[in-house]
Amino acid sequence: MIGNGQTYIEDNQSWQCNRAATIKGVLGENSGILVVTGGESWMAESVQPGLLACDALDVISIHAYGTGDFATSSIETYVKQAQKAGKKLIFEEWGACYFDTANNDCPEGAALSSSERSSNIKSWTAQITAAGMPWLYWQVIPNADPHGSYDYEVGLNDPVWETLRAAALDAAKAIAAFDFSAYLL
Repeated sequence: MIGNGQTYIEDNQSWQCNRAATIKGVLGENSGILVVTGGESWMAESVQPGLLACDALDVISIHAYGTGDFATSSIETYVKQAQKAGKKLIFEEWGACYFDTANNDCPEGAALSSSERSSNIKSWTAQITAAGMPWLYWQVIPNADPHGSYDYEVGLNDPVWETLRAAALDAAKAIAAFDFSAYLL
């Protein structure tokens, strides 16, 4: 579904709901396991009315890379929709491009300075966290980042790692819009 566009996603919401119903049917209603969507390419694609209305879905996953998707006010709109529908949201995949590209679209380009990329990470994590949204970064790698195409990776020895690490620690102390505590080990 990813890359097929907003209309395709809108036209095929029942597919994710049907898959979720199959999974929920196998797990049973009281399994204690949340059934989660996969994400799409942008916030508006990830959160769809049919997914919010699907009884078998517990969590809607967001994949988003456009800078407008990181705005607190934009995220809060979706948080309110999910809360009203009795669903949880998670920012399952997002990243800060290594390259200097329009709207964080990252196939290639000139490298950003570490300070500029750190500034993007700090700003965007603050906005996502301020909306009460739990988030997972795409992708933290243990080795040096080879800086290939679509480069959102952060290596543990990358100069921006400490910024991302600090942001994650701050997010862990923030008040979240959704309570996942019953599902944590």
